[in-house]
Amino acid sequence: METLLALMGDPHLSIPTVHVAGTKGKGSTSAMIAAATTAHGIRTGLYTSPHLHTFRERIQVDGQAVAESDFAELIDNLWEHVEAVASLGDRGTVTVFEMLTAMAFEHFRLKKCQLQVIEVGLGGRLDATNLVRPRVSVITPVGIDHVAVLGDTIPKIAAEKAGIIKPGVPVVMGRQTIEGRIVIADVARKNHSELVDAMASARVDNDTAQISGNRQHFTVRTARTSYAVDLPLLGPHQVDNARTAIAALEVLWQSGLALNAAGIERGLARTSWPARFQVLSTAGPSVVVDGAHNADSALALRTTFEARFPVRGKLIMVYGGTRGHDATETARQLAPLKPAVVVTRTRHPKAIDPVELGIALRGLEIEVAAISPTTDAAYHAALAMATPSDVILGTGSLFVAAEMIETVLGIEPELYPALRGELMPTAIPAPGV
Repeated sequence: METLLALMGDPHLSIPTVHVAGTKGKGSTSAMIAAATTAHGIRTGLYTSPHLHTFRERIQVDGQAVAESDFAELIDNLWEHVEAVASLGDRGTVTVFEMLTAMAFEHFRLKKCQLQVIEVGLGGRLDATNLVRPRVSVITPVGIDHVAVLGDTIPKIAAEKAGIIKPGVPVVMGRQTIEGRIVIADVARKNHSELVDAMASARVDNDTAQISGNRQHFTVRTARTSYAVDLPLLGPHQVDNARTAIAALEVLWQSGLALNAAGIERGLARTSWPARFQVLSTAGPSVVVDGAHNADSALALRTTFEARFPVRGKLIMVYGGTRGHDATETARQLAPLKPAVVVTRTRHPKAIDPVELGIALRGLEIEVAAISPTTDAAYHAALAMATPSDVILGTGSLFVAAEMIETVLGIEPELYPALRGELMPTAIPAPGV
């Protein structure tokens, strides 16, 4: 990755950067930070992963995905450098994620962005994004996930996430376990980096939020000022993400970026981050999707669901999993909602077989009402079971949520048959393949 970017003229170093890692909430926090700076008229690039319906969603400027023509042109222009890296013979070949990361950096440079918010793909220390020199690093809550790659304990995973901390660069820390906090603080100390604990520096009045429809309202107070937050994302975890975003924005503010409280409030109110407790419909049975794919995110989903739907009929859950995540532990956290589950599988090549998953859920004494071969079929099966007072929830992975959105809202997804089942192959195919 370092070689590829050097051949491109190091576009990642040309723009002030916010670098965001974490197990939970890093995408939401990144989206909030980008929305807030865009609201000030600061041209902002946002790079996130994975996508819901098209690869182009991963690369945005001021909330707009990269255009198809620009996306194609970036590939054409960068391809000679991809081939040059491969020709060296000792550095492997450029992966899809590395290519997209390089494309994002180049797109943000070409569009003359004044700030780029870069979300880590996986881990942090060895992530393809970890060549940036940020103005501020952000670490959202660390939990157990991707254990085969990052380790099976909070300290091991936190050490990987803390790998984004750079010497002398402030780091903002979201809500952490004691174990995670110790590791992050130790790495910050060794790097002589100021550590900002967002949960201590950005406090919520009365430690609660008022829910109004699909928005929540709360006041955040810092040493600098106070913020009346109107957030279009539900759940206590999103309150924490907003606090983390505000703490990071105040670091940028202090560093000289032209920000103010009104602009931050305006940006938070405009944040768009689909598939995170997104209510798709309240006519007939309510339809909700959420990309919860680990135990911690499932617990946050359960808490949010109970607050948003205190009175309801039965919960019918369209549920699928992806290998690399613990789908049964995620389901265990949702079991107290007493769902009737329609088990399915997504198009993702690592999707868990629905029969295998259904057997596992029955072992947890969760009611498996049906097994469907596709998310679309599972949604229609759930719809056939539902009464007007019921709620249909699509969850278990971000890919279940994405495919439910496509079905309910009529969105045409991009399909990639040329990848032959490999969503993220080791090496990317040549243009035209």
